[in-house]
Amino acid sequence: MNFLFSQMQIRNWIPAIIFFISFFSLSVGINGDIFIVDEARNAECAREMLERGDLIVPTYNYELRTDKPPLHYYFMMISYSLFGVSEWSARLFSVLFGCFTILISYLFAKHWLGIKTAVWTVVVLLSSLHFSVLFHMSVPDPYLIFFITSSLFLFFDCLKNKSKAKAYLMYLCLGLGALTKGPIAIALPGLIMLLYLIFSKQFSLKAILLLRPFEGLLIVLFTALPWYLAVHQQTDGAWTKGFFVEHNLDRFANTKEGHGGTLFMAPVFVLAGMLPFSVFFIRAIKKVFVSREKPLLIFALTATLCVVGFFAVSSTRLPNYTAPAYPFFAIILAHYLSDLNTKKHRIEIIILIIFSALLIPAVYFGLHSEPELQSLQKLAVLFLPSFLASIAAFYYYRKNKIQTSLTVLASGFFICSLVISQLMFSAVAAENPVKKTLALTDCDTHIAYFKKFNASFPFYLKRKIETLETNKELEDFFTQYPQGIVISQKRKLNETNFSAYAQICFEQKDLFEGRTTIVLKSLGKISKTTND
Repeated sequence: MNFLFSQMQIRNWIPAIIFFISFFSLSVGINGDIFIVDEARNAECAREMLERGDLIVPTYNYELRTDKPPLHYYFMMISYSLFGVSEWSARLFSVLFGCFTILISYLFAKHWLGIKTAVWTVVVLLSSLHFSVLFHMSVPDPYLIFFITSSLFLFFDCLKNKSKAKAYLMYLCLGLGALTKGPIAIALPGLIMLLYLIFSKQFSLKAILLLRPFEGLLIVLFTALPWYLAVHQQTDGAWTKGFFVEHNLDRFANTKEGHGGTLFMAPVFVLAGMLPFSVFFIRAIKKVFVSREKPLLIFALTATLCVVGFFAVSSTRLPNYTAPAYPFFAIILAHYLSDLNTKKHRIEIIILIIFSALLIPAVYFGLHSEPELQSLQKLAVLFLPSFLASIAAFYYYRKNKIQTSLTVLASGFFICSLVISQLMFSAVAAENPVKKTLALTDCDTHIAYFKKFNASFPFYLKRKIETLETNKELEDFFTQYPQGIVISQKRKLNETNFSAYAQICFEQKDLFEGRTTIVLKSLGKISKTTND
């Protein structure tokens, strides 16, 4: 009896343990420099809104930013207020929403599919390198994923239990999602719900009324509409036009910022993002159809395929766009992995073992491909745990201990994600050209940028950077401010001749980008040498 009681006590503590492990995993390394474009713009936008005490109008470099609604800015503003403006503060709530996403996925899978599938769902998510990276970042996607996942879980539960409260919570999540990333947070879950009702043969007036759509519409409007109306009024419609036309309709209909590719890119993003365990996707999906008596699996498959299909037909495609499929795809994979006990699926397991063994050379040559990071190639040795895990996994595989082999592999990938987050990310971020140029400036230095610049500059300089668009403006700037500096990009400066009045004092390629950051100083005022 005491043994049973202790077992129950342990099970009661599992959600808290999962949350703690998730927070530890996702929060490691979030104090590293911000150098990714989207992170920099979002973090700086929240800082400027806090500085002005403005909850309505988003700005970046003190100019209107129409890319996203404000909910993730609000959370960053709270974090900045509590802990000060920093990289850590900008990313804190992304980490917390990642923990919440993992926790609700565990609880939902446990309720409908049992604890083994639930635990494997957590393992699959935490082992996924892209999931870990995404929830490290100061971008709206972690918030969107949580609200979409929550709304769909509540929808499924409402259908089964006819709960009015859960229906209302579902619409609250949809409204908050709309405040996070706009209409996609309503359209995508709505499409998934509709298709599931059709596929499960539950599409009827009775089922629709059970979801209380009229009250739900009011909840969504009450949650999201006031801010949309306020920002429309305060910007004379400029934010509304920029967001809905340029960042929604145009992104769907046309390729933006070079993020195109074929329609096959969407499934590739999901499969690559959910490595390593996505290698089992064919067998896992096949098992869904074998287990038709488990409606959650059909629902999870509907959600996964719908997200993939939606962004496959979109003209602009990015890995983050398909990330809302991760929790549902993880449940499908976890259900398959929880019962995998024989060698009959040896091809996928051998692929995993080889993949784990090859991480060291992959990281080594990956760093070699980036000139600024070649000095960090020795850090590839930090992935030794993955190599050791592959050896141990192969040993247990030969002993026909498949679950043990998979667990060892998962542990290896989990350790690798920590290594990437804490050591690799910090070391790589330290090579960020923006941080290296801060020594060239002080509070009295006049700073401008010519046509284009690295998006991290406003976050670290914490002031408006004047825009120079023409060669005449560039020359006039150095005439007026001979001690000033101008930030630009190499391809933009190649279009002008500045040699008569300015000279390059810093030059370095932006990390993982095709751009090169250049800093100019007035001719004869050079105090730094070019950084090659």
